[in-house]
Amino acid sequence: RVGVELCRHPALFMPPPTSGSHPLSLQSIRETLIRQEDTIIFALIERAQYRANDVCYQPGARAFAAIAGPSESFLESMLLETERMHARVRRYTSPDEHAFFPRALPPPSLPLLDFPALLHPCSVNLNPQILEVYLHKVLPAVTQPGDDTQHGSSVVADVAVLQAISKRVHYGLFVAESKFRAKPEEYTALIRGNDEEGIMRLLTNTAVEERVLRRVRRKAFTFGQDIEADESVLGLSEAESRCGAAEVPAAAPLKLDPEAIVRLYHDFIIPLTKEAEVAYLLQRLGNTRVAFHGPVENGPCHRLAVRHFEPPPATASSGSKLIECESALGVYEAVLSNRAFLGIVLLEQADLGVLPAAKQLFAQYPLQIVAELSDAAADRAAGRTRCVVVCKRNALPPPTGRDKTMLLLGLLDAPGNLAAALTSFTTHGVNVSYIQSSAAPPGSGAQVAFFIELAGHARDTAVAHALAELQPLAAFVKVLGSFACGAPDRDALLGAATSPSSMRG
Repeated sequence: RVGVELCRHPALFMPPPTSGSHPLSLQSIRETLIRQEDTIIFALIERAQYRANDVCYQPGARAFAAIAGPSESFLESMLLETERMHARVRRYTSPDEHAFFPRALPPPSLPLLDFPALLHPCSVNLNPQILEVYLHKVLPAVTQPGDDTQHGSSVVADVAVLQAISKRVHYGLFVAESKFRAKPEEYTALIRGNDEEGIMRLLTNTAVEERVLRRVRRKAFTFGQDIEADESVLGLSEAESRCGAAEVPAAAPLKLDPEAIVRLYHDFIIPLTKEAEVAYLLQRLGNTRVAFHGPVENGPCHRLAVRHFEPPPATASSGSKLIECESALGVYEAVLSNRAFLGIVLLEQADLGVLPAAKQLFAQYPLQIVAELSDAAADRAAGRTRCVVVCKRNALPPPTGRDKTMLLLGLLDAPGNLAAALTSFTTHGVNVSYIQSSAAPPGSGAQVAFFIELAGHARDTAVAHALAELQPLAAFVKVLGSFACGAPDRDALLGAATSPSSMRG
């Protein structure tokens, strides 16, 4: 399992910047971080109204035996169940969201989204550290000791705080990418030298951090006031009401000490964010990440992933990283959310023909098939076994003279329709080597669909003319990909996948 990372179904969508600027611009990043401050501060104030309620964080506590497992705390159980629900509405497919339990989540029930390729695929997830800091540092700082029996309300508030802090910390990946693009030569030299301290020095901006702390202090003081109270009770002048915590009168009835929140930012949130930035940058120059449909041991997709994309030992540090996914949908999720550059999915196995799950994904999502892989070992054991490699591409690669094209064809189910469609290929001398029927995708206007493989490239004159003649006869024609036959060129595929000009979004 060397070089293989488990990738389950790690947010609904990334909200656009209010200014309409590019998501990696300084203005957009600043807007996002300011909104995240509001969320964190309000969530902490909400949690502070309850006592510490230590029993909620004890694994196997008898009080919650009907809810939590024997080795789980009440908080862990609530957090996991919340993430399971959110995963179904694709929360953790968004590049700005990271789950605390990524290996225990179900696949999304909503259609996947094709996110812009803003980040380099990476494996950064600091949620274990965030959870430890929250339990042992944050909770004691924002709650009063004791037990008020408000256990359910407490852990609901805990989940909100944890998710807000996690999103803020992992937004450091976007900050790091923005900084890398601003100074690519300097960061590249430090990354190649594995100079973590140098990277930390280069990305640290003390003046900005101090402004963040001042802003957090003012917000914590403002949000923590009883807004309904008149100023005479608070003892505030108009000028004082605009000041930070240093000017807060001692008798002001605040819901939470602003300095506790400032210390949280100073001691934990900012350092963890910078840790995420460094970890991301150290992976920034890696060649690519390849997602495959598991299981990892002896599965055909895994064997083919290792054979074609696992780098030689001498170059492993900068080569591909294999990501195991539980399903073909998980592979598509990894590629669409830019957690992987390439995906390997099982196309055909034994005598079953092209798998229904593969055809459904081909019809529903815009990834392009860029290579076909065959598994001789699996062929001997269980009949013909084939996988395909998918990625985001703007256009088909150029013809090589030894190409294959795969497409989906949708027709009305009427006598002669298929024969007429196939005549388009026959007329132009295009060899159809494989055809299989299936139910048409909902809403496609077709009653039956066909997965077709043919010799040649979609840009070849004969194939292009055949496809043009096919259009008036069909409800839809979707070219899934044209690629060279035979063993794929690993470096060419990785280069095409990582080239900015080839990436959609």
